[in-house]
This record gives sequence, C-alpha cells and structure tokens, in this order.
Amino acid sequence: MSLFTLPALAFGQPDKQPFDGQLAMEHIAQQVSFGPRTADYAGKQKTLTYIQQLLEPEADQVLVQSFKSYGLVGNNLWASFYGTDSKQTNHRRIMLAAHWDTRPIAEHDSVPAKRAEPVIGANDGASGVAVLLEIARLLSEKRAPATIDLVFFDLEDMGNIDNLPFSIGATEFVRKNPFYRPNAGVVVDMVCDRELEIPLERFSRDGAKDLQDQIWRIARSQGATAFKDRKGTYIEDDHLPFLRAGLDVVNLIHWPFPKSWHTSGDTIDQCSADSLQQVGRVIAEFIYLKREPL
Repeated sequence: MSLFTLPALAFGQPDKQPFDGQLAMEHIAQQVSFGPRTADYAGKQKTLTYIQQLLEPEADQVLVQSFKSYGLVGNNLWASFYGTDSKQTNHRRIMLAAHWDTRPIAEHDSVPAKRAEPVIGANDGASGVAVLLEIARLLSEKRAPATIDLVFFDLEDMGNIDNLPFSIGATEFVRKNPFYRPNAGVVVDMVCDRELEIPLERFSRDGAKDLQDQIWRIARSQGATAFKDRKGTYIEDDHLPFLRAGLDVVNLIHWPFPKSWHTSGDTIDQCSADSLQQVGRVIAEFIYLKREPL
C-alpha cells in the first residue's frame, strides 16, 4: 500500500469520523511491511520517514531530535497540534507518546533458533504508533482545546541487552527538553492484542493517580472493557522518565504481557481493530474535553 494513498489520510471531523480502529490497523500493517525497526535494518528509516511525512502536512510543528546515548544513535519525533484555547492563560498541554522502535532479539521465542532474530513488533511498537497517527487524523481537522504533542520515542526496547536500560529515547527527550512541562501525558504501548487487558499500572498509580482515575472514568463511561479496574504491576516504560521529572504521565499497557511479547509471534494477526478503537476513543475523549489544568 502506498504511503500517500493510505485511507487514514482522508482526514475528517472527529464528531463525524471518530477514532477508527480499522484505520489504525492499516498503520500497523504499513509499519510491519517495512520489517524490523531496529538498527541495521532499512525498515527503521522507512518508518521514521513514514511517520514524518504523514504528520508534516497536518501538524503545526514537527521536530526530529537526534541523540546519542550508550553508544547508540536514535531519533525522537515530536509533532504539535496547537489547541483552540492556546491564547488563554490557563491553556493546557497534553503529551501522547509511543515508541516506534522494535526489539532486536526475540528472546522469549519458543524456537531457540529464532531468539537472536529481531521482533516484527506489530503490537510492541506499531500499535502505539498507530493509535497516535489515528489521533493525528482527528486533530488535523478539529483541534482539541489543549495543545496536543504526539511524541514518538526511539530506543525504548533495548533494555536488558548488553546491560542497556529501557526507555533510552524517552530519557533523552526529558534531558534535552527540560522546559517541556505538559499538564498531562499518556504513553501507549502494546494495545492491539485481541484479548487486550489494561490494568492500573503501578508506577502511574503512585505518581499520577488523579490522571489515571480520569482516564478510567472515561473508559467506564464508554464501556471500554479492555480497561480493567484492578491493579497491575510496576512496568518500566517510557512514562518513568517523566514521572521522575515530576510530571503526570500514565502508561496504558497490556498486562500480563501477551504470549507474543518478545517473540516472532508479535504479528498483525494477533491484533484487533476493536482493541485499538477502545483505547483510541478513550484517549480522544480525554483530549477533547475542556477542563481545568491538573
């Protein structure tokens, strides 16, 4: 499918064209078609170009911030859609974020010979990106009251490889942008599984309880059954550098991790448009609501 003929580019009004899980699935299919999004694979640059070319005509500002860390080179992409209330003194800013890289090894694969191969990352990588790109479709025609920053982190999934940590790109983003202080943030990761379960992630609970409660109230009002009213576990993900910087950022992530996690089975046939739609519509309602700053 051509980049420029992807149906998700047919932008429409959010009230008439709500978040569409099937269009998000097509973004997953496109990313997967590029192959692994990790170093030494052409799919990584193709994916960055894909995201950038989709957003540049629609966003008010798009920046690619390159960085070097732990001997690795990465690229974070930051797209801003200015809010309709941007001239008000209490104007809010909301960050929506996902990682766009994929894991270079499938260490949990049941077939030993495949454990050194890269993960294709339909769920772990492509699903979060897909949600953000479909949100961009909504914002392109109808801005939210708040300014919305869509941030795509590189090098999230290098953790526990050669003593590297997780969330390298998010950590670098916080370090390079100390002025950036959004009122709220949501990190979206692994949200397309056919049996999606998103419990109350514990770091988010400890550091951004009010924000997490707001999102879960929206989920309950929508009947979004993938959002579970139970405590999850503590998960190292891209929200942690922001929580450590004193910012309210929550993590939406499948737990317990699906069987496809860090295996060759992380393919699009394990994904569900309904799961994507549940997550996307909750996020869409959250960003379009008018409310006082947190």
